[in-house]
Amino acid sequence: MRALAWVLLYCCPMVAAAAAAEATGRVTPYPAAFFARVQPYSAFDMLAALPGFTFSEGDAEVRGFAGAGGNVLIDGGRPASKQETLEVVLRRIPASTVDRIEVIRAGAPGIDMQGEAVLANVVRVRGAQAHGSAEAGLGAFERGYFAPRMAGEYSRDSGDRRVELSGALYRTWDDEHGVGDRPRVAPDGSVLRDPAYRQYEGSKIAELAGALDAPLAGGALRSNAAWQRERFAADIRSLDIGAEFKDERRTELGLRYDRRLGPNLELESYAIRRDTDDDEGESERDVASGDSELFRNLERSSETILRGTLRRARGRWTLEGGLEGALNVLDSHTSLTENGLAVPLPTADVRVEERRVEASVLAIWRPAPAWTLEAGSRFERSRLEQRGDHSLTKDFFYPKPRVLLSWAPNAADRWRLLLERDAGQLDFGDFASSASLSAGTVTAGNPDLEPDRTWRLELAWERHFMDGAGALVLAARHEAIDDLIDRLPVTGPDGTFDAVGNIGTGRRDELELGLDVPLDRFRICGGLLKLQGTWRRSRTRDPATGRMRGISEDEPLEASAHFSQQLPAWRSRWGIDLRFASRETEYQFDQVQTDRLGARLDVFAELRPAGGWFLRLYARNLTDRAATRRREIFSGMRGSAPLEYVETRTLHIGPYVELTLRKSFGD
Repeated sequence: MRALAWVLLYCCPMVAAAAAAEATGRVTPYPAAFFARVQPYSAFDMLAALPGFTFSEGDAEVRGFAGAGGNVLIDGGRPASKQETLEVVLRRIPASTVDRIEVIRAGAPGIDMQGEAVLANVVRVRGAQAHGSAEAGLGAFERGYFAPRMAGEYSRDSGDRRVELSGALYRTWDDEHGVGDRPRVAPDGSVLRDPAYRQYEGSKIAELAGALDAPLAGGALRSNAAWQRERFAADIRSLDIGAEFKDERRTELGLRYDRRLGPNLELESYAIRRDTDDDEGESERDVASGDSELFRNLERSSETILRGTLRRARGRWTLEGGLEGALNVLDSHTSLTENGLAVPLPTADVRVEERRVEASVLAIWRPAPAWTLEAGSRFERSRLEQRGDHSLTKDFFYPKPRVLLSWAPNAADRWRLLLERDAGQLDFGDFASSASLSAGTVTAGNPDLEPDRTWRLELAWERHFMDGAGALVLAARHEAIDDLIDRLPVTGPDGTFDAVGNIGTGRRDELELGLDVPLDRFRICGGLLKLQGTWRRSRTRDPATGRMRGISEDEPLEASAHFSQQLPAWRSRWGIDLRFASRETEYQFDQVQTDRLGARLDVFAELRPAGGWFLRLYARNLTDRAATRRREIFSGMRGSAPLEYVETRTLHIGPYVELTLRKSFGD
């Protein structure tokens, strides 16, 4: 495999005056002393105080490795894991073991950005040492619901060798469900029914993970393994008695091998295998009539990934070439019965196999200290084979070019201009039928799906102030989408069903804001305010009505505010988290569903007494936000059939508290 191509990074200025010269470079180090003012417990807490940085842990559901790893590196590389989230991994790294965190931007040699504009690299202290912790926690909800947690982790570092072990056993409750009502109203305003409604749902989860870092053949090998079991259950009570259930088991094995092949040549390689077994379904029984329904879905899926990258840096140029191969398999079997009799479902039995190869070439040129130009492309070729109720084979080939220009006119300002083309990934679950008995809907599987393609143009500006401790980030983004994946009607011998499908073109515009403001100058010593917001507007043509509308499930506004204050004299910290109200709408052929969440306020306090103890108390959902689902149901195709009724479900779970006690050793 021959290299041509890339790494792109660019950097923000440091707080210390000694780092001012570095600010016009591509890597800015923030030493551990910089984070002492926020008294971090873990590497994740340190990232929350990094000026101008917004954490993203990626998406494990993205097939393949590129684009799934998030925007944080650990010791210069991504963990060879997709099952464990970045947040979980980072929370296991004690702050006392972090030497520094580097902010990496366009043009820094030796880093695989994987499409991210900014990365954070957590660099740990090396040396013979052992660290560990034991944790116990409890969440207490209204009506006697509890969420206990037990967890532990251990790591031993012997210079060039590191062993890590962790495990957790805990329960969660979904705080977007609870108790409320579900009135149904006719178009003339008359109430058809107004029953009480209750839906509590949560999961019991068990996790085990381990990793080993060791030298091998002149390079460094990292191996990891993870196992998880999640048992989900929902109890639904209204005019019907319903239940949802899920039993999912996941295993993962991963390898990462890095080796320097010469003064300017590096090899980076990954191998990952993931397996998932999933048994889920939903049952419902009408209290008055005794009629019953049962939906069941059995799935088995696997993912195998091999990835290699060669990178060469010399002078003002960095060249990189990569090759990734992936095999993804899904076996899905769905069934629906009413009063014990089977109901035919379109595409009920499906086997999907995807074989995909992606080659990448990139080049980075640094013509001057303030300028960086990155240009390259990925080339994806895949074959999708479906068997079962439908037999179909499709071949896809997508070039995905990318050009990024970065400019740092001074130590405080950063500009970047991005133009790229991307191809989405198909959700294999959309090939098979599914049902929601509580909503009374059936979604048909669609064997004729194709990935959407997006041209993206982005302009971003980053401004640092208060000697680098504060930051403002503004980004404007425009997307033009072909073969947009949304909702459309599918008609067959058993009637018309809603399905996921390609509906044509679409566009999306976004404005993103990030603001970090230390509050010491405002006489709030140790205070930090973080604001984040994304405004979004999208448009596409509705296949049911022919009129323009927003893209299904796009949120017009995502916004949050976070305040924290350190109280060093008391070895404590407190803070407030506010999530603003949100809304998203889904357009099915015979209904429009809008989900709204009210504003949510959380307050926390942390205490760090001597001896490695840590205590955190969280009071969550103090606003008792409403989770509202409004469904406008039509008697047939929207645009031609009349409105039949409007149903609005409003649920509250109430305020709840969480208490966590942790004991660390070896710090």
